Amino acid sequence: MSDENKIRVIPRRGAMQIGGVCTEIATDNMRIMFDFGSPLEGEGRQDVLDIEGVTTGKANCDAVFITHYHGDHVGEVPNIMADIPVYMHKTAREILQAQQEHKVSVGQIVWAKEIKELTEGVPIVIKDLKITPLASDHSASDSLMYLVEGCGKRILITGDYRLHGFYADRLKGTLKNLGHIDLLITEGTNLSRSSSNYKDEQWCEKEFWRILRENKYVFLLASSSNIDRIAAFSRCVPRGEYALTDGYQTHVMRIADKNRDEEFKSFKIHPYREEKRGLYEKGGFGMIIRAGKRHTPLVKEFFEKYPDKTCLVYSMWKGYETLPDVAELLEYSKGHIERVHVSGHITKEDLEQVISIIKPEKLMIHHTDVKDVGEQRLKIPISTELLNIEDGESFIV
Repeated sequence: MSDENKIRVIPRRGAMQIGGVCTEIATDNMRIMFDFGSPLEGEGRQDVLDIEGVTTGKANCDAVFITHYHGDHVGEVPNIMADIPVYMHKTAREILQAQQEHKVSVGQIVWAKEIKELTEGVPIVIKDLKITPLASDHSASDSLMYLVEGCGKRILITGDYRLHGFYADRLKGTLKNLGHIDLLITEGTNLSRSSSNYKDEQWCEKEFWRILRENKYVFLLASSSNIDRIAAFSRCVPRGEYALTDGYQTHVMRIADKNRDEEFKSFKIHPYREEKRGLYEKGGFGMIIRAGKRHTPLVKEFFEKYPDKTCLVYSMWKGYETLPDVAELLEYSKGHIERVHVSGHITKEDLEQVISIIKPEKLMIHHTDVKDVGEQRLKIPISTELLNIEDGESFIV
């Protein structure tokens, strides 16, 4: 790998908005992209990413690396020209493909099967740069960080992550052993939000344990992609009771379980079968659901029939409560709702901890709606330079 040329970084989108993040890293001989997402509804730039050599014109991009399968990181991947390779974690790719196959009936195209698979810790060398995927911890299973090395420089791209998940200790160990980092590109979703008395995934699991013992019939409303949360819920279902969901969620959990540590696998999840309804009612259950016509009638029926024995656990971002399907479900369950949720993103205090561990030469915070990061009074080492870079602005590492 050559040390003669320099590394250029261009935040293509995400410098001042959360959704639709994309970052370019290039040398004189090559260019690669990290993430290629869709904007969140109603925020920032809503236009589709139009990048010469990536989505239009003659192909001039060596690879695109994806940190995880959430739409604000992968949503515009189909717009990338076909001869540009796209990489992501092997298990995350399988989960993304399962999601797409589940939505084929509503017009979803299954493009995840074309993505090339990565394994954490196994680097890829592309011309001037070596890219090493590192295991991370986010509400999307098997998410990755990327260490980019070349031209005498080392860059860490975090993607979305947190230090209050089940893999926090592992992630801290990785960060402590990175060595010198010239540029840290980190998410800052929660940068403007206070996180005092912030809870963690272990707290969620303890709450599930309590709720499942206080109620005979428990419905968990959670994102189907939040594997850690769903697995923890299933582990808390008492012996003799049933851990239930639908066929799609069961399939996703079995994909995720293949390479997970034993202590974090899901436990005895089975698809709901109407012909076994009598057994479920007699024994009790914990059931993972989604809002909509498939599960809402069942929730309504149990609340009407067993109002004192039924509970709905809301385990999603509070902003989703206004969505019509979710609002309807909550209305049926208003007699007994428990809210058990923590963010999939790093808190401001933990972000300061990460920066103090890594002590990068330069720091770029994206995936945030904060317009001026410097105004957040972020505690950073005196040796670290905080960059305020706008979308499309190029700078040399």
